Amino acid sequence: MMNWNSPESIKKTLFRMVACSSVSGTKDEINMAKEIYNIFNEMTYFKENPKYLSLNPIPHDPLGRYFVTALVKGKGDKTVVFINHMDTVDYNGFGPYKALALDAEKLTRTIDPDKLPKEARDDLLTGDWIFGRGIMDMKCGGALEIGLLGEVSENVEAFEGNLLFLSVPDEENNSAGMIGAIPILNKMKEEYELDYVAVINNEPHPFIDGKHDLHIGSMGKVLPVFYCMGKETHAGQLLQGLNADLLLADIQREMELNMELVDGVDGEYTYPPTALKMSDTKELYNVSTPHTAYAYYNVLTLQFTPKEIMEKLVRIAEKAFNNTLNKFKDTIKAYKEVANEEFICPWEPKVYTYEEIYKYNVENIGESFVKHMEEFIDKYKDEAEDERDFAIQVMGEACRLCPDRDPKIIIGFAPPYYPHVRNKGETEKEKRMLECVDQLIKYSKEKFNVDWRINKFYKQLSDMSYCGVQDAQDILEKLKPNMPTLGYTYFLPLEEMAKFNSPVLNLGPWGKDLHKFTERLHAPFAFEVMPKILKFAIMYLLSE
Repeated sequence: MMNWNSPESIKKTLFRMVACSSVSGTKDEINMAKEIYNIFNEMTYFKENPKYLSLNPIPHDPLGRYFVTALVKGKGDKTVVFINHMDTVDYNGFGPYKALALDAEKLTRTIDPDKLPKEARDDLLTGDWIFGRGIMDMKCGGALEIGLLGEVSENVEAFEGNLLFLSVPDEENNSAGMIGAIPILNKMKEEYELDYVAVINNEPHPFIDGKHDLHIGSMGKVLPVFYCMGKETHAGQLLQGLNADLLLADIQREMELNMELVDGVDGEYTYPPTALKMSDTKELYNVSTPHTAYAYYNVLTLQFTPKEIMEKLVRIAEKAFNNTLNKFKDTIKAYKEVANEEFICPWEPKVYTYEEIYKYNVENIGESFVKHMEEFIDKYKDEAEDERDFAIQVMGEACRLCPDRDPKIIIGFAPPYYPHVRNKGETEKEKRMLECVDQLIKYSKEKFNVDWRINKFYKQLSDMSYCGVQDAQDILEKLKPNMPTLGYTYFLPLEEMAKFNSPVLNLGPWGKDLHKFTERLHAPFAFEVMPKILKFAIMYLLSE
């Protein structure tokens, strides 16, 4: 009988997973899903119970990717759900070591310590660290989960409870895998009479001030878009129009690092927003000023709702618009004194949400506008290479058709959306999770002299965000009407997420430098300590 949860077996599974390329947003993720499926198929349990192992196609996925589910069914209905993501970022940054990026053993033996940053060099020379793309983010988490399922499956008749494994693609991109999986998990819950008591994720963590980090929630994220419409003019008649790029520049000045959008809960805080893309919509050179321009921003949440965020965004846009018009007025006044030419500023600040501009167009154009927008989306949705760009394209079309041609700012949301997940200790399952964490901390200290630091939120974004919805009504009321592609090219099963609704715990291995060529995993902690701690957590959660 194979011991799937031994250090040697976990390491073997991990190296096998790392060797399979699974760059996010590519068809490599299909091969990765099949490899994980094949690993489970080597277990006696799944050979005898094939119905509990599935390759599940992601609905609406243009790449045809899969997520993998594997259920080990013991006694009773209590079930712990393991989640992990199979995708990685690319490995172009490995430079001369790119060919070895997926061969963790050879890379670790071959890499020149003198070509590494000091901390990575020192780690390599200890012999305790393994390098490679995906070695810690997060294929080690998947290997740990596979090991534990394998161990339990060998003696399933004596196991009190159930373990459900879920591995998804696309976490590093749009989380299409996790979003597509939630309805299937709900279906499995009914079909196999499961009670999901908790979700455990195994994202890696840092080691700071002598403590390892675990997380009992996950940060959220929205991606607000500012679409600016100026007043076009020839650059030789500059003061007869308003450059959309000037509007956008003032939005950038107000949005970037704006502390008003820093969210906090019990001493934990998000970073302020930053622009992820800014551009006008001119495709070719000419001497006209840009008529339209846009930007979208990374805005993180711990408790802000979409409604609260939108209110803040509107205030920021109004301030930016006033700054633009004040600069314009000051300029025409100063220009008159110099050149004795008189211009006027005929505009007032106009800021709309996408929902408001849509309603305005319906009221002033009629139902033909609704029909046109639906046909527009249907015509171009299959050509969309990027979810953000398509959302901006749809916003631009609504702006183009607006009868009011004055300068304006329209605010909407682009995909993806990550709800924040917070353990408030209110439900019985939430309380049980908090008890589990307390006991896990004691167990880790007594058995391994390992200290854990409890974080209320995982700060790097994770698929745990889709394990529940805590502001469902607000999301439906504010997010849905202001996200133009929701339900067309971007799908968010809010009702299914609310139905799933399980407390989460991120309990992963110790690693460093995720997304860098020096990405590495601390092997003794991963292979000797984590399997036992992870097993303790699931046994506690499944016990009476």
